[in-house]
Amino acid sequence: MSSDKESGLFADRPLMTLRISRDAGRTWGPERAIFNTDDLAPLITMEWPPCKCPRCRQR
Repeated sequence: MSSDKESGLFADRPLMTLRISRDAGRTWGPERAIFNTDDLAPLITMEWPPCKCPRCRQR
């Protein structure tokens, strides 16, 4: 399979889907799909999700 075919084959499939709960899983927000074509910020660290505490935000 050529790389052009492979990239077209998965272009319409999401990399991942997310549903977020802000109340310990009692209710969930709508599903959000993340696609390869989305403008995603590059990861600065291997830690996921990136820490946003005051100490780490200064780095």
